Amino acid sequence: MFHQVKGGAAMGFLATKPTMIITTLHDNGIVNAGVFGAYTGISPTQIAIAIGTSSHTYKNIIKRKEFVVNIPGADIVKCLKIIASDLPPEKSEVEEAGLNLKKGSGIKTPAIEECAAACEFIFEKEVPIGYHNLIIARIEGGWIRSKFLDSDGRIDIFKARVVKDFKYPKPLYVLPGEVAEG
Repeated sequence: MFHQVKGGAAMGFLATKPTMIITTLHDNGIVNAGVFGAYTGISPTQIAIAIGTSSHTYKNIIKRKEFVVNIPGADIVKCLKIIASDLPPEKSEVEEAGLNLKKGSGIKTPAIEECAAACEFIFEKEVPIGYHNLIIARIEGGWIRSKFLDSDGRIDIFKARVVKDFKYPKPLYVLPGEVAEG
């Protein structure tokens, strides 16, 4: 059902720069989730993501030093609006969206089970860039649903039906060959 990999091999799951859900852990152990539209690959094993310094996601990454990038498919696009909402730390966006958690393989932060793929990251450093800080992280590994793995070890965007931000803040996403409203 799931194809698990260690290290940089999981970077292929992010090859198309899809919309992503970042999961982190609050101090109380509740899972936080946020929707992000872009990252920058800075090496074969590192990414950089601009994250607002007032967000729960940012605060949790700085404190816990880890996070998961989850790659949603079209089947959960309607959940992105709920996940993008600003809930207090006592509530989980994942739970509010009716989604399930999958235990991490190398870190404590869980992934979202309904996603097409997930990549686990360890925080390395941050660079202030105004309201946002650029978070630089190294991949530890990840998983992809076996049916979405292509012959090159990357995500097959057509089978996985990955989504990309199209219009923000309106929840409008592009799918391979169509546009879907979240």
